[in-house]
Amino acid sequence: MSSRRLPFALVLAYLGAVVAVDLMTPSNLRLDVYAALAPMTAAALCTYRQTVFVGVLDFCLMVAHHGVVGGEVAVNRVGSFVGNALMVGASIAVARLRRDGDALLERVRATGEAAQRALLRPLPLHTRSVVVDGFYVSSQREALVGGDVYEVVDTPYGTRVLIGDVRGKGLGTLGAGAAVLTAFREAAYHRRDLESGVVAMEQGLYRYHRSAEYQARLRPERHGGQPEDVRMRAAEEFVTALVFGTEEGPGDPGAGGHVPVVFVDCGHVAPFLIGADGGVRELEPADAGLPLGLGDLAAAPRTAQRVALPPGCRVLACTDGVTEARSPDGAFYPLAERLDAWAALSTPRLLGRLRADLDAHTGGRLQDDVAVLVLERAAEYHGTAGAGAAADAALAP
Repeated sequence: MSSRRLPFALVLAYLGAVVAVDLMTPSNLRLDVYAALAPMTAAALCTYRQTVFVGVLDFCLMVAHHGVVGGEVAVNRVGSFVGNALMVGASIAVARLRRDGDALLERVRATGEAAQRALLRPLPLHTRSVVVDGFYVSSQREALVGGDVYEVVDTPYGTRVLIGDVRGKGLGTLGAGAAVLTAFREAAYHRRDLESGVVAMEQGLYRYHRSAEYQARLRPERHGGQPEDVRMRAAEEFVTALVFGTEEGPGDPGAGGHVPVVFVDCGHVAPFLIGADGGVRELEPADAGLPLGLGDLAAAPRTAQRVALPPGCRVLACTDGVTEARSPDGAFYPLAERLDAWAALSTPRLLGRLRADLDAHTGGRLQDDVAVLVLERAAEYHGTAGAGAAADAALAP
């Protein structure tokens, strides 16, 4: 409402100026048409009530000053009266349509936001062993989600974390992203090892591509192609992903409270380990797997990598919307350099700095969806049996 006060004040000032000029000029020089622009402008810029007020005020001022009948040009006076009344009525009708349209848009936006929040839960997310914070920015205007997905699940086997990127961007990729998310949530509770969970996620993506809804959306006649072209488009909709899992057991707490972490790379951007001492290194897997949807092209299954997360250490994972973000002159975003400079910052401050700097680098024009997750040890976590020795070995260069 406060954003409409300035336009309202300007419209009133304009109407007052027109009336003042009309009073100072000869009576045969009528400025009704100029005064009638005030309610029309209010209909475009102001609220419905403000438009009604301006319209009634304009009509009353013009009638009070010029009257309706009398003089030698009564027909002109009646015509001006009717014309002014029509202009005011049209302005009020337009303002009402705008009000109803805004209300409908707000309801649709609220419904869409609820649906999108059900797909991607707000961060941060907490489990017994880790806290996952981050941010998400869709490249499509007015959308909360797009081609990037993430999830954190607390299971009997430990925490399971997913970050993924569907090929493409915007709302058109929601179907594939939702299919992977649904399969991940189900597999996290029923499959102890990450490798079999990744297989289940890939199977979920295959099922989505074979669904009648997806096949109807890619009918050859709708795209002017052949059936094999449709199959090719389905094969090209793959999903890169990183799946993390904590290895928690029923034993006594281990020394140092290290969190043993396993992750499987499915053709995704490599994560970064931010040490407690401020050091940053890339967790480049020894054997990066293919993206989800392309697993049949590899003879060997995807393998898991192991690392331990000591107190004070964090893992940052992101999608290529960050690493491939370009400045107006075409330069890629230097994520590794930025993390080296900001490693000592707390997680909320690091994320805030990263998001602001990303906007500044791209000039506020993201070319792709962006998702960033930071995993760190929960404050109440005390570790698992034997984790301390494994942690020292895993972190050794």
